[in-house]
Amino acid sequence: MTGPIHFEPEPGARPGAEPTMNVPRPALIMAGVLVVFVLGLAISARVFGIGGDREKATTVLFQRDLQFTDAPDGGIIVTDASTKKESTRLSPNTNGFLRGALRALTRSRQSAGIGRDIPFRLVRYTDGRLVLLDPATKQHITITSFGPTQVESFDILLR
Repeated sequence: MTGPIHFEPEPGARPGAEPTMNVPRPALIMAGVLVVFVLGLAISARVFGIGGDREKATTVLFQRDLQFTDAPDGGIIVTDASTKKESTRLSPNTNGFLRGALRALTRSRQSAGIGRDIPFRLVRYTDGRLVLLDPATKQHITITSFGPTQVESFDILLR
């Protein structure tokens, strides 16, 4: 069984036909129109906000302006900005989510060249949302999106 390998033509193949595939011109035009249409929808949705998930404005139930400073022992000192009195002291190596949220907002402040003198605002809305706002950079973190454990850690700061 030695000798050259012989390949047989595909069943139904025409003798002498080139192995090419011709796509009908109307199908190519329809595919191009579909791509342009989908891109147009995506751009218009982005520009006009269609399908965007936005938080609806509701009434503020309670808010408190707070300043956070690092304690010498690694904890966090929370000060009420209106009374300038210490509100609470968070122990070292606790409240990881709160520390992460503050770190994210503080990083934005540092990159914008904004100091620590403007307090953060913790807001409870009538619809139940709890939001940590940074009035300096206009950024916010919706705490209720992260579950009841995180809400509980920030609720302590409202009392």
